[in-house]
Amino acid sequence: MIRLPPSRSAPLWLGTALYPARDSVSRAGVFLKDSMIRFSRSLHACPTAPTLPTPVQRPILPSLCAMAAAVLLAGCSLTRTAYERPALSVPAQFHTPLDGAQNTAASASQSAGDVIDPWWQAFHEPQLDTLVRQALEANPGLALKALQADRDALQAGLTGANRWPQFTGSVTGAKSRALDGGKAAIAYNGQTQTTSGATLGISYEIDLWNKLAAQRDAAHWQAAASAWDRRAAALSLSSQVASLYWRVAYLNENVRSATEDLAAAERTVALVDARRRAGAVSAIDPVQAQQDSDAVAGALADWERRRDIARHSLASALGLPAQTRFAESPSLAPAHLPDIAPGLPASLLARRPDLAAAETRVRARLADVDAARLSFYPSITLNGTAATSSDSLSRLLANPVGTLAATLAMPFLQVQTARFTTALARNDYEQSVATFRNTLLTALTEVEDALSARERTTSQYASLARAATLAQRAADLSGVRYRAGDVDLQSWLDAQRLARQARRNAAQSRLDQIDATLSLVKALGGTLEPAG
Repeated sequence: MIRLPPSRSAPLWLGTALYPARDSVSRAGVFLKDSMIRFSRSLHACPTAPTLPTPVQRPILPSLCAMAAAVLLAGCSLTRTAYERPALSVPAQFHTPLDGAQNTAASASQSAGDVIDPWWQAFHEPQLDTLVRQALEANPGLALKALQADRDALQAGLTGANRWPQFTGSVTGAKSRALDGGKAAIAYNGQTQTTSGATLGISYEIDLWNKLAAQRDAAHWQAAASAWDRRAAALSLSSQVASLYWRVAYLNENVRSATEDLAAAERTVALVDARRRAGAVSAIDPVQAQQDSDAVAGALADWERRRDIARHSLASALGLPAQTRFAESPSLAPAHLPDIAPGLPASLLARRPDLAAAETRVRARLADVDAARLSFYPSITLNGTAATSSDSLSRLLANPVGTLAATLAMPFLQVQTARFTTALARNDYEQSVATFRNTLLTALTEVEDALSARERTTSQYASLARAATLAQRAADLSGVRYRAGDVDLQSWLDAQRLARQARRNAAQSRLDQIDATLSLVKALGGTLEPAG
């Protein structure tokens, strides 16, 4: 514990020990006031302190410090923004389904921002329309892309503002008074002197070589590229939501089919047990029947697990807790696939936002090359100031002084710096060109892959759907023959397994056909129709 001598107060440097650094500005204000009061009292209590004239005997420091503390306290509440935790809908507990109908309806009534064309409406699925629009409104990743685009647009505006004259201004005021009885007190004659002043300045760089214009263009193209990035993110998100929506429908169909298969397998177990008790079959038949039933039950649990994961992914894409549930399609049967116009022109790639973003960045990097090269050209900056000072506010404009100056900068003398800076900018430009070419090749490949997949899956689904129908018919005939005693149980169980697998294959092919259509829409930039 620190103890102070009774005859003297703590010096100023001891404030750090008494009041360690804190986050609160009010604590700093209290310390300032307390320290200054103690310092003022120590001056008067010091036996060697000189005697001041009568007007100075009244201490003014405590009142000034109190005013300073008040200003600090007021500034603490006016200049600091209180923290509020970002709003987030969190469920009360895990594994509790939440109804997403209310949130879905609320979002559907709002504008989706018209970020991209509503290509998903070609599926004629109202629930899918609602989910995609809700995702465009509430997905956090897409919101981040929008904020990044807004920031680049603001940065472009700030860069453009640098081409115009920049103004500065200040007003000063001061009061001074001697605190001792020496020559300073005699010069001040015991009075408080007041001085005031004002300064207005202007600075303007003449854009002789269009350097500032190149910087403005680079920022403009960068902002445009960020806007295209936002459209690309919206297109990818809408495609993801549609894919998840149809995947949930596919899994609903498989869960329902597996449930029916389990019920049929349990009936088979009961039938075999009855025949075993009647002595019509051997002891191995009940074992085989129960084994098949358990395998179907395990498959049902796996389909339900996959459906839960797909539901969680869909809710997350919509910016909602994973437990949120939406209206779902029971199967892929009602899915309407949009027709593809024959002979799609390659010019449709111009609608791809990622390709447009890559090309826009090429233009931005080219402008950066010009700006880097021109930044080492001579530049002229004009500076003007107007200042005045007085001992009275009423005479503040009585003695104005104006100054006008021109500064010539010659950065080209930094030869090595100029060479490497320009070379770096040129390298960035060449990288952007390579990125654009790679993006274009990727786009061409994705379109060709999607067209081929759409064509192949269409014919594949037709064949597998017929195969599933025939396999189910064969399973039904095997059941009749087993009951008649013409075939053994294993043959009937094999026929049932083949029928189940044929249905799974047909459903998977239908899902592949839908995914191929979605991939084609995404590869073409959100359209299947040529520009009208």
